[in-house]
Amino acid sequence: MGVNTPVELQSGTGERKRVRTNRSSGAWFGLAGVSALLGWGFYEFADPTYYDATSVGDYVAVGALTFVLVATGLALILLWRDPPVARGSVFLLFAGVGAVAEGLGNLLEDAFDIEAAVWAFFGGGIVMMLSLLVAGIVALTDSSPRRWSGLFLLFAVPGGMLGFGVVMMGVAWILLGLWIAYQLRAFVIALIVAFVPAVATAVYLYL
Repeated sequence: MGVNTPVELQSGTGERKRVRTNRSSGAWFGLAGVSALLGWGFYEFADPTYYDATSVGDYVAVGALTFVLVATGLALILLWRDPPVARGSVFLLFAGVGAVAEGLGNLLEDAFDIEAAVWAFFGGGIVMMLSLLVAGIVALTDSSPRRWSGLFLLFAVPGGMLGFGVVMMGVAWILLGLWIAYQLRAFVIALIVAFVPAVATAVYLYL
């Protein structure tokens, strides 16, 4: 019976950590994507007074967008730890931090009426969009077979501007989550089950 060498053991440990990171980032992307579509559908259906929250529906809308942005930030930071393409991967970190800043700025400004938080909201959104743009372009110009992940990043760029951009970002994150964790059958099935009614609702409300 063979005995694993220290190098082999270290390699096996590194692979398990990579798989856990991929699972986590894939799950967060999927969660952020589904939440984005459902949140946008709620916004269109309930028509809340988003920028002057007073009712329960208003606060739900604010909280939903905050969750989407923070979940997006966590997913991007986890993806940065084990990026599909090494070149330009630091921009995934920048995009993640920007998304979290935009989400928290959104919460503080619209739910707690802290006007100074608008700088975190707009600044974070700009950082997120520019970083996703650069990361996507750099990924696509790489020779790695995983370079096509850049398409998802580019498709998500309009999400920083909110509005229908949130729907584009939601679809991009669901597809990227599936692309990252495609081997996890239970996770894929769960995402599809959540994705189909979410898209159907969003399309119905939009049309």
